[in-house]
Amino acid sequence: MALLRHIALRVKDVEATRRLYEIIGFEFVGYRPSGTSVDLTDGTLNMTIIPYTGEERKPQEEGTEFMHFGVIVDDLEDIYRKLEASGAKLLRDDIKKRDDIDPNQAPARSFKVEDPDGNVVDIIPILKNQICFAALMKNG
Repeated sequence: MALLRHIALRVKDVEATRRLYEIIGFEFVGYRPSGTSVDLTDGTLNMTIIPYTGEERKPQEEGTEFMHFGVIVDDLEDIYRKLEASGAKLLRDDIKKRDDIDPNQAPARSFKVEDPDGNVVDIIPILKNQICFAALMKNG
């Protein structure tokens, strides 16, 4: 069995990216020794946000990106409303159906959001079986 424990994102604006992932529910751990990179955590996974100073990257359309990842949240509507209020780019309602976002109602099942560098994040609510798995993983 393999478990993902670390992911690193290279971004143009570390602090803007940090704010978005904190809205989603990641906690700020601290700055790396360089003073320019930051670590965030969900309690198990470590996410390092590293400044990217290379050439401008070509934006990818949602659905053609090289990779995306999913995050499980306690309160889907609350996170959606906070991201909406922050001005985040909300891409799709229901990650499987990939419907357009309805500006008059929060998604009921899941949604896709784009971070400041165009990384796509699937946001899904925690389900009973995921609670059991999370408890098992936490308690070993």
